[in-house]
Amino acid sequence: MATTLALTALGLSVVLGSLFQPLQSNAVFATQRPAEWPVISQNLLLVTAHPDDESLFFAPTILALQNTPAVNLFHVCLSNGNAEGLGATRKIELERSLDVLGIARTKRWLVEHADLQDNQTAFWDADVIATVLKPYILNLKIDTILTFDGKGVSSHPNHMSLPAGAKALIKSLDTPVRLFSLVSSSLLVKYVSILTVPFHKLQIYSYRALQLYESKILDIIGIWFPDLLNPAIPRQPDANAMPMFISGYQQYQQALASMQAHESQLVWFRYLNVAFSTYLWVNSYLEVIV
Repeated sequence: MATTLALTALGLSVVLGSLFQPLQSNAVFATQRPAEWPVISQNLLLVTAHPDDESLFFAPTILALQNTPAVNLFHVCLSNGNAEGLGATRKIELERSLDVLGIARTKRWLVEHADLQDNQTAFWDADVIATVLKPYILNLKIDTILTFDGKGVSSHPNHMSLPAGAKALIKSLDTPVRLFSLVSSSLLVKYVSILTVPFHKLQIYSYRALQLYESKILDIIGIWFPDLLNPAIPRQPDANAMPMFISGYQQYQQALASMQAHESQLVWFRYLNVAFSTYLWVNSYLEVIV
């Protein structure tokens, strides 16, 4: 009994202790470019589908990048979320939410396009998305796009359409633009709330330690078990190459405040989503090679 209580207390201490400070796996990912790329400014564009996406899914990213030196973050929302006839209300709510998250009014836009309407069953045309986004990319000199992946986190077809539109856009450009997609977690991982924080922080720290001591480890293996290095042991993925943004408790509170700005969307099931979603705590990205 005493051992169980001690282990429980230790576990709670680890979880609660991990919540105090935010952490980024790759704080300068936006400034790291292939050697052959020209020197361009670090201007990132976050592309979402509806008002409240920025709160429910991307708050850790927004809050982290607002405090990342040499990075300019812009935001475009491609619809006013008018599926239930609340487009005008949701437009105002988005403004309030982005005020809370700290994106300046000169760095954010809401698009109202006839072919990009909030719809639970319709996929948006990739070429339309590309056409709508292109002026922002060119005028703002955007070099990195952040958006949903092909699963769209919640399997909403509007979300799922965005990476295809971004890829169509990038293919049409003369200058290189990088694309990073938000990783859609499995159902089990998606709703473990704060429990995801120590897990992801441990992942970052362990990869960093492995990277630091990797050559020494390989030298030891080569001496004692030379056959294992023929062929060479595959190197572990570099966690610093995969952007991951982990909020602390203060950032989580800010994300909650931004979600509270979306009053029209605070129905009972969304309270459950907000309470248990990992996306208010952790955002992980993979680069999409176009």
